[in-house]
Amino acid sequence: MPTQEFFTPVAFDFLWESAGIGELPYPLRVRSHGRTELERRELRRGFDAEFAARDIPGSHVEEWLALLARPSISIDALFIPEFQAPPVAALAASDGRQAVLAVQDATGVSLRPAYPDGLVSAVVDLLPQAPRGSESSITIPIDEALRTEPARSGVVAGSGAGARRRTALSERTTDPRQAYAQLIAQPRSRGGQLAANSRDDLGAKRRSAVLAWFDTATGRYLSLSRPGTDGREWVTVSPADAKTLRSRLGEMVAGVAS
Repeated sequence: MPTQEFFTPVAFDFLWESAGIGELPYPLRVRSHGRTELERRELRRGFDAEFAARDIPGSHVEEWLALLARPSISIDALFIPEFQAPPVAALAASDGRQAVLAVQDATGVSLRPAYPDGLVSAVVDLLPQAPRGSESSITIPIDEALRTEPARSGVVAGSGAGARRRTALSERTTDPRQAYAQLIAQPRSRGGQLAANSRDDLGAKRRSAVLAWFDTATGRYLSLSRPGTDGREWVTVSPADAKTLRSRLGEMVAGVAS
């Protein structure tokens, strides 16, 4: 299996352009380099020489780029790995025979092979580790969630075992709106979102709902909205760990692939 390849933002700009395969897929993003067309031509000439020296033309890298551009199944992720850190973008893509994982951070874009049936694990394994949240699962209508202000009491501060203590029975509320207000009042240290996508032979695309996750001092939680039997959109926020995220993301992939 080919090894990982890394490209700086400016190198990846010209690499993608040279492939001639259309727009860069979400969530990967690079700006156009070169203040003038002349400057861009000079930059392109330099990177063409670099790519030739690295034996990029006609290599597995071109196959990876084609996979990213037109996968049959893909998973995209965008997350903040640490508090106030620059976001990380990832795209795992497969055509059923081969797969690639692209990861973009502030330094550039890395490309590496993946297993076609291992896209979910490839993406989940990128996320920073965190313990499963200790608060209870909450489900409320999404319009109520959007109107809910963070509670002034019940904010968990600090870290460690004391901070991760589950809310005492005497402090818990049976009102899901109040419980939601208390949970969103907890400062978030990390967070991100995941989604699954599919494309059929005719180019028709399907995209899943977005699965959001976040970390607080009490652990990791996921947030997913779904339509209810009453016609309203409901959001569920529940404790999560790597196993939970793999399960939910696997369901999302199966949903868009069916």
